[in-house]
Amino acid sequence: MDTWIWIVIVVVVLLVVAAIVAMGMKKRHEAGREKAATIRTEVAQQAPELRKREAETQGAEAEAARMRAEAEQLELAAQEERARLQEEQSELDDRLRKADRLDPDSTSRSTEG
Repeated sequence: MDTWIWIVIVVVVLLVVAAIVAMGMKKRHEAGREKAATIRTEVAQQAPELRKREAETQGAEAEAARMRAEAEQLELAAQEERARLQEEQSELDDRLRKADRLDPDSTSRSTEG
């Protein structure tokens, strides 16, 4: 009979230990759930601001791309105008040389060889 009492005591102690462990795990799981809920709430609160900043960044990128394209167009126009100016200057220089060749009093004649 004494053996049965010890067996019952051991079983009861094991059941109490198992219950304590289960309660500890339950508390740990609940704390994890609460922490996860807090993190999710924080993320949900920060998400709209992040989306707003992302939209602003995309707008700035689009504006920069537009400005780059405009700058490229202006650069091309400037290059074309520079080419026209050089051509006109060359024509004026040719006309001036022709005038110098025709004028017997010109001091800036080019020597013909």
